[in-house]
Amino acid sequence: MNGLSRSTLALVFLLASALAARFATFSVEPFGTQRVNLDTGVTTLPQGGVLTDHENGLRLKAGYLEYKEGSFVRARSAELLSEKETFLAQSLEHDIPKQEARFKGLTFSNPDFKNLRAKEALALFSEDVVILKGSVQAESPRLQAEALVADLKGREALVLGSFLYQEGKATLKGQGASARLYLRFVGGKVQASTKVPPSASPLAQYAARLP
Repeated sequence: MNGLSRSTLALVFLLASALAARFATFSVEPFGTQRVNLDTGVTTLPQGGVLTDHENGLRLKAGYLEYKEGSFVRARSAELLSEKETFLAQSLEHDIPKQEARFKGLTFSNPDFKNLRAKEALALFSEDVVILKGSVQAESPRLQAEALVADLKGREALVLGSFLYQEGKATLKGQGASARLYLRFVGGKVQASTKVPPSASPLAQYAARLP
């Protein structure tokens, strides 16, 4: 397995940790040249490329890639597709040892959220948690908020700060930093409440991870 394959494997595995699957068979298609700095160990794909995992149905595409094996990955115009999730970002910086990635201009979709957008986001892959802040909004469920913490494995989310939530003719609003909205996804439907169950309260602590 060459250096490009190993590093790309690490990126996709951590970005799609919810899938809990490593690559078995895959192919790499660079869009242009590959530049390797022998002094720093950094590889750059200035025109980006595509990585396809045929066995697990994953596809990563980026307009620009820069990485150091076992250390970091930086990408612009990044798109990661799986059977259930879609991650689109203007840019990302992934810390491989910490299993964390910071996104700028993220749009996320899965069976629970459709086009969930935010100016900034932080993914904690080892904990299956995504933190979104700044002009947070989703097409489904219909939501506008300041910040949102999603537990992807538990299929629940906590909205923090001022928010506007709409479902049919019903509307829920919250004003101020202390406002909270709890979302739980069950059977293809969303349950929303301004009363946060004790089990979901710890989600609020994650918000501090993304200043």
